[in-house]
Amino acid sequence: MSTSAAVRDAQRAFTGLLERPLVTPSTDPELLRLVHRHLQAVSDTARRLGYRVQRVGRAVRLIRVPIDAAVTAPPRPHDAPARRVLSLVCCLAACCEEISGAVTLQRLSDMVRDLLAAPGLSVTGYDPDERAQRKALRDAAKVLDTWGVLRRRTSDDAMLDEWTERGSGPGAGYDVDRDALLLMTSPDILELALADVPDEPEHTGTTRTVLHLRALIETPAVLYADVPDADELRAGRGRRANDVARMTGGRLEVRTEGMVLVLTDDEHRATVADWPRARAADWVALLMADLAGQHGTRAADGTVALTSAQVDEVVEDLTAWRGDYLNKAQKTVPGTVRADAEAGLGELGLLRVAADGSWTLLSVAGRYRAPGVTITDTTRRHA
Repeated sequence: MSTSAAVRDAQRAFTGLLERPLVTPSTDPELLRLVHRHLQAVSDTARRLGYRVQRVGRAVRLIRVPIDAAVTAPPRPHDAPARRVLSLVCCLAACCEEISGAVTLQRLSDMVRDLLAAPGLSVTGYDPDERAQRKALRDAAKVLDTWGVLRRRTSDDAMLDEWTERGSGPGAGYDVDRDALLLMTSPDILELALADVPDEPEHTGTTRTVLHLRALIETPAVLYADVPDADELRAGRGRRANDVARMTGGRLEVRTEGMVLVLTDDEHRATVADWPRARAADWVALLMADLAGQHGTRAADGTVALTSAQVDEVVEDLTAWRGDYLNKAQKTVPGTVRADAEAGLGELGLLRVAADGSWTLLSVAGRYRAPGVTITDTTRRHA
């Protein structure tokens, strides 16, 4: 393998770990092989960001070490698990520590019930006789399945549905991947999060550089308006561009309002958002962004502000303009158009929604302005 090919593969391995921080032979064997092959290079890149790569058996995890008790993360996905589901994920993981071999969802359900019945716990108890709670536990098991801690053995969804709806049967069968479990429940993570932060000028300078790099690599865009030391970031944009190019193989695009890391689809499929797709929720979000840019108040930094009432007006304009092409829920359920737009634009880091419902459309949304959406009537058949 040539040097340039090896470098590109190491970059793909690192960006793959950013997208899937815990990888096992069952979750992504191709990425795992790539990470193992270039483990030293991937570890060096992670260390440049203050991260750590930890390996147990064949499983590998990228540990995002907090800075000042916080981590840099992209906007929360609209389908991210709820807090209750996440708490059950932790409970399930704790119960898996006692499992050797195969286990059913019904058995795990009993173990979680017993665990949360212990006195002195701050987590709300779990009642398997309630359908909503069984559904939450099923979703928690799905999260652990996604990360490879649980590996589903049975493929019959009817059994899982029967358990979820009626509480009868085994639900589903799983194997526990102990290597992945050890990485997910490692006490080192909590220790890192609670570590004391030195209050020294040298530490502050180093931290600022790492935070800039993390933001450029982890988030959709870095806007100067959001950075307290924006002048320093502007002055060092050449160095930052070289840094992120070496780490990811992408290029840093510098604009008046900020910077964005651009990764090509063919080299980094896992980390490039598949958006917009050919579905009503996506094109509604696109057109809402375009109309909001016209209705709102534009600031010098390129952001556009709209009150909640103005957002409702944009929804009315879009419905009157393209109402015939909305899907059934968007036509019949009040608030669906707005919710779809907020979910799609928010997840991509193009929109911030305040507690009062007002919108701030970020300057990077200009990449998608005037989308020119064309809707084809697929119900017609040519003779």
